[in-house]
Amino acid sequence: MNLSLKDQKRRESILNDSIWKVLLIVLVPIAMYNFLTYLFGVFDLKIVSMFPNDPKDSVAFFDEIKNAISAFGGGFAIGGAVIVANLYGKGEIEEARKNAGVVLILTTIISFTIIVITILGVIPILRLLKFDENIINQGVGYFYIQILTTALTSINIVFIGLERAKRNTKIILLLNLAVAFIKVVLTLLFVFVFNLKSIEWVAVTTLIAQLALTIVAIFVMFNKNNVFRINLKDLSFNKKYIKAMILISIPVVFGKFMFSLGKVIVNYFATVFYGAEALAALTITYKANLGVGAIANSTEETEMTIISQNLGNNQPKRAFKTVFVATIYTLIVTIVGIVLITIFADPAVRFFISKPAAGASLELWNQYDLKVSMAKELLMYERYSMLTTAMIGVFLGGFYGFKLTKLSYIINIIRVFLFRIPILIILYYFAKDLGFKAIGLTMVLSNTLTALLVFLLFVAFYYKHKQESYISLLEVAWKIKKVKL
Repeated sequence: MNLSLKDQKRRESILNDSIWKVLLIVLVPIAMYNFLTYLFGVFDLKIVSMFPNDPKDSVAFFDEIKNAISAFGGGFAIGGAVIVANLYGKGEIEEARKNAGVVLILTTIISFTIIVITILGVIPILRLLKFDENIINQGVGYFYIQILTTALTSINIVFIGLERAKRNTKIILLLNLAVAFIKVVLTLLFVFVFNLKSIEWVAVTTLIAQLALTIVAIFVMFNKNNVFRINLKDLSFNKKYIKAMILISIPVVFGKFMFSLGKVIVNYFATVFYGAEALAALTITYKANLGVGAIANSTEETEMTIISQNLGNNQPKRAFKTVFVATIYTLIVTIVGIVLITIFADPAVRFFISKPAAGASLELWNQYDLKVSMAKELLMYERYSMLTTAMIGVFLGGFYGFKLTKLSYIINIIRVFLFRIPILIILYYFAKDLGFKAIGLTMVLSNTLTALLVFLLFVAFYYKHKQESYISLLEVAWKIKKVKL
């Protein structure tokens, strides 16, 4: 299939234009998508705080579990996008098109399989582990709807990944704005017009908004004018590429799953060690960071596509430069974010905590002040964790682009089980004076140690393989293997 003039220009831009320009153009719509996702969470949390019994703790708790589950479909979509982008960079357009269809089919199958397993198994496991029964009962319906939404989100990630590979950022931006509009309008309509004040209906609005994007995505992906047009009759179920997708995707899947699971585990320990108030304060800090974390972490998936295409075109120096540029952009965003959070910490925290009614008892006002104080303390730790977390994402994104995704799983295992959980336990038993602040310090220390580790690994990788001949040998080996197959 021949590329249109517009697609040719976009492909040449990724391979030849200034990396500073290319990365920024691809980054902006992805950052906006992630920021809108953050705003959805903020919007939902604020809306549900107006409901009877204030179920926002259930929403925040189950959102973390949902994020862990969504790693399966989303991680495979990312791995498949790496293969498609690499083939596109090589100029093997027809092979890239056929593999795009395989990515969509496999991601869909995996997502719906995980949904069935999750619906059958998660709630019984939570009860077996004796999680707060009130939180479970309040949020179970919301959770089931959100899990169904993850299947649609996985399909949408495939679509966005393919459009990103073509540097078709305009459609990503416009569709994200449309999804945001649908989500907000439906939520306001359901809650304030139809008086459907339950967290299940809030989840339904997200499901409908994502479904709208999925419908558009399917139309575009199957459109005959799309360079990655999917045709179910000529999918490339080539064992070589499917094996490569699986080998790339599985570490990404489990790496992202372990990262999200780590948050769930910390939530559990926070409750056991420091009480429900500490968990409430911790969940507020995840939302009160002004979306800086969501924006800063966008470079991970952005650089991956650019690196993969440039490696496919045998341009390793340009691929390495992408990581350097991504690092600079990430530092700028996070430093500005730290300043903004420092300035607006108080109003940001108070936005998420329901204020007692006029004439409320002194006890209620004291509880309110305590919640604000705890959340602000943890947010001060969170602002520094955002910097190190974003840097971890930058270097892992670099490894993804070079198809070294196994490191994601290893790094996140170390992050959770070697750094985070042991540090939290040690601080609980040997630094009792810290109290609940130990949660924030644990995040800072574990993320800093992980960031240092992944930085040193990437530097070692760079100095070991910085010669272009290394990539050239890989390209030759790839071609020989292809001929044999």
